[in-house]
Amino acid sequence: MAAGTLTPLQQRVAREIIALARRENRPAGSHLPKIALAKAIGTSHNPVEAALAYLARRGVVRHLPDRGYFLARDARLIDDAARRVPHSGDERLYHRIVDARLEQRLPDETTASALLRRFGGTRATLQRVLTRIQQEGWIERKAGHGWAFLPLIDSVEAYEDSYELRRVLEPAAVLGRKFSPVTAELAALRAEQLFMAGGGHAHMTAGEWIDLNARFHEALARWSGNPFLLHTIRRMNQLRRLVEYRAVAGDPRLRARQSSEHLEILDAVERDDRTRAALLLQRHLEGARRDKVQPAHFRRGRP
Repeated sequence: MAAGTLTPLQQRVAREIIALARRENRPAGSHLPKIALAKAIGTSHNPVEAALAYLARRGVVRHLPDRGYFLARDARLIDDAARRVPHSGDERLYHRIVDARLEQRLPDETTASALLRRFGGTRATLQRVLTRIQQEGWIERKAGHGWAFLPLIDSVEAYEDSYELRRVLEPAAVLGRKFSPVTAELAALRAEQLFMAGGGHAHMTAGEWIDLNARFHEALARWSGNPFLLHTIRRMNQLRRLVEYRAVAGDPRLRARQSSEHLEILDAVERDDRTRAALLLQRHLEGARRDKVQPAHFRRGRP
């Protein structure tokens, strides 16, 4: 299959395979089992197979008959590979809708026809993008006809309020009576954060960084054993996702500092010094609030 004929799903899967390898800082020769990749990415085996075959043609992975696919180079040496994967109309349309919504150039309620008139493209592409946005939690189908955008953290005051809530909830999760870290998850988080703190952040897209950051905070909430707390933290991550694109996209120093702070928190958790971990987490959230709450991230426009 030629590069240009990859389906939008296969393009996304190819980029996510690269992102996973970079996030885990995998060395050359690492096995890339299709079943595990499909589970991690949340898709079926067929698009994973097509994506791996494409990456093999580009020299990113190697295919060994009867053995499977393996990284051809260290993950730290393939930081440009994702940029060479063709971007689909899905991705371009998604980001145009993100920008328009953040700048308040879209009304709270709309229809597929109105979006097509505004942004162009095909109905099939728009449907895939709307499904993705629905899964991310910032749009829903109306009972009758059309779509309704859900409330987001889209102002300086709302962003401040969100951090105030997180400073209350997240340290409480670490101090909760049922808090119990999962050893394998803690080790995986540590590997991700070490890679980031060591310079890997410079080669990740804003979306990859946002996903990695969300995994860290949601892991702490999950270890609390309190499903209501985890649900709240997940929802907060959904609500702030769009603003985070602007807050972290152009500031590699912020990414590096946050990863170093994440590692300190994980160190304290591993030592079972939960009082220290909660204090570090509170300081981390306050520092992030100061760094990220900038009026420029909340440009105003007209629907």
